[in-house]
Amino acid sequence: PDLLICSVGTVPSLRTGRCRLDTKVHRMKKLMALAPMIAATLLVTGCSSADPVPDTAAKAQLDRARGQVVLPLEEYQATVDELNVTQRASQSVLRECLNGRGHAGLAPAADSTGPGLDRPYGLWLPEQAAQEGFIPAVDQSAPPPGEWSDESDPSFNAAYDACRGEVGAQMDAVSIPEAALSGGLPGELATKAYNSASATDAWKTAREEWTTCPRDHGLTPRDDESAWTSAEAQQILEASEEGSADPARKKEEIRIASIEADCNEKTQLTQRLGDIEASYQAPLIKQNEAALQDVKAETAKHVDAARAYLASHQ
Repeated sequence: PDLLICSVGTVPSLRTGRCRLDTKVHRMKKLMALAPMIAATLLVTGCSSADPVPDTAAKAQLDRARGQVVLPLEEYQATVDELNVTQRASQSVLRECLNGRGHAGLAPAADSTGPGLDRPYGLWLPEQAAQEGFIPAVDQSAPPPGEWSDESDPSFNAAYDACRGEVGAQMDAVSIPEAALSGGLPGELATKAYNSASATDAWKTAREEWTTCPRDHGLTPRDDESAWTSAEAQQILEASEEGSADPARKKEEIRIASIEADCNEKTQLTQRLGDIEASYQAPLIKQNEAALQDVKAETAKHVDAARAYLASHQ
């Protein structure tokens, strides 16, 4: 399937090719976002059900310039560049079919401007929170490149559906496999690591220290153990989604976001929790190295096919 990569604070609509604003949730890394949502009893093929012995030498890498929290299992995920090239190839296949049916409204796919921001443990960049709050402003006035420009035309929609059936296999050949996009083995291993990490005393201590800081500044940390925002943040984000732009509300959003990000940095929450997760991911990677290399090779096969297709269809 074709993939649209959107900036932080937006979510893709594959049907329209537009990025639309999403204020319900904070963006989280794909693998770590899966973790709290899958049962703790999940057993990974080829692994013992017992918790692995953590490797404390493994660390999370924090890239402040790009807003990235990089954990060891990232090596087995498609990169942003790989997602971009497969997106372009998939849409090129579809565009050729649509053009043959008299529809030239499918614009070239737009590359992502970056990998987005990772906030697995809440806001952690105070300088950004002080400028943008929780969600940067998104320009909705003009549709981005990659939109289906005649999407309201019934004949276009019919042609779209027909083409998806006609060239779907060819699109799949130049796209990242759906199983990989939804997690696959790396996602299962990330879940297992997350469950082990979040049950440790070190994790609970880090959370307790973090929750004390927002409380000291008049905020109410949410009780959900997988939530890394305050009740006040949730309320203001919901209000922002339901209402029109409000400068006063945005100012309050920035105030709350700044407190949360400052507290995260003060307690080193993101580094500490990232390191704990990394320490549990590392032994799982070692136990499943062959299978993970197969996942990586399968992704590479599709990326190579996408690059070859684009090179021959310039």
